[in-house]
Amino acid sequence: MAAKAEVRPRPLELDPIASRVELAFWEDLRRLKLDVLGTDDSPIPITGYYTPCTHPKMSGLLRLGRESLVPPSANSFGSRNSCPVPGTLINTNNMRGLQNLDVEYLLREEAKKILHDIMHGKIEEDPSLLLRFLVISFADLKNWKIYYSVAFPSLVFKSEMTLLSLHSASLVLSQEEAKSLSKSLKEWRSSNETAALPFFFVDISSDSCIAIRQLKDWKDCQDNGQKLLFGFYDHGCHQDPSWALRNYIAFLSLQLKIEKIQFLCYREKRSELDLEKSLIGEASFPQPHGWDDSDYVPEAIGWEGEKPGDGRKEKKLKEINLESMSPERRDEEQQLMHLKLMGWRHFPVDLEKLSGIRCLLLGAGTLGCEVSRLLMMTIVVSQEPPQ
Repeated sequence: MAAKAEVRPRPLELDPIASRVELAFWEDLRRLKLDVLGTDDSPIPITGYYTPCTHPKMSGLLRLGRESLVPPSANSFGSRNSCPVPGTLINTNNMRGLQNLDVEYLLREEAKKILHDIMHGKIEEDPSLLLRFLVISFADLKNWKIYYSVAFPSLVFKSEMTLLSLHSASLVLSQEEAKSLSKSLKEWRSSNETAALPFFFVDISSDSCIAIRQLKDWKDCQDNGQKLLFGFYDHGCHQDPSWALRNYIAFLSLQLKIEKIQFLCYREKRSELDLEKSLIGEASFPQPHGWDDSDYVPEAIGWEGEKPGDGRKEKKLKEINLESMSPERRDEEQQLMHLKLMGWRHFPVDLEKLSGIRCLLLGAGTLGCEVSRLLMMTIVVSQEPPQ
């Protein structure tokens, strides 16, 4: 059944994106922290995977998996339902460090990257940059827990964006247009070159023939006199357009210098365009001023689970428990972890050499155990060949 048409202008409300972080992602991050990062808490480039809505009652999620710890520049994995999206991970060394992060500053800095990409023409070549995301976390290695929060930075216009109309696509398109759009989008979604591009233009000619074009072709589309819809993969299954539309509008406003658009929220059913659930709407918005200043830092919203205006001082964190392995393996991992942590605090430990030494050292209490560990490492170092 077609969605009921919206006829009264109202503030544009958007359906937030949610994340799905697989356990394998955190397990690999834990190993990366122990084996490579140590106390280094510098930001790490990661990759998320975005998908349009494929179920009438279930929204799509931004997925983080084992392959997500590979940065987008080196990550070729992507398909029609796994659009690679660049992200940033900040993993702190302790809970206090996580709680002391200036989360609003970090959010604005990520939004500034999006604005920079818009102003410097990077979006046309890589539209996924409009979906940039941020993860902050603390890996509690000793207790096998992860605390984290995810943000999807969204540029905020100083004046309100207005939704002028919103309809099911089946109510807007003629039979010929619907048939042509379905065919063109099926080809777009089947091509290895375009399937993972979440933003596109829908070019509708006077004879109802439709062509799907990439964002880099926007200059050709702007002056051809044909009807134009600004399409994007909509993750949501609800009546409102998805979160992705806000940054898309910012791009269109700054690059095309327009203040009103007609847009297409693309949603699927059985790997094809779902005309009933997909939405076609019209929105107006003010022209932003001062955003082309290189020093301008835009206002931003987007922390998962928070609504604009919540005004929370402390970030609400999610908690993941990694104690899923067998007790025997966990004990072995625990011992290995303590040895690696010793290397962080003192000097690098050759674990392979240390594991081959047979030596009895007794220590009572905290101080005694610490002395025993230092003696063990002294033995290892003393066996190193002279340089």
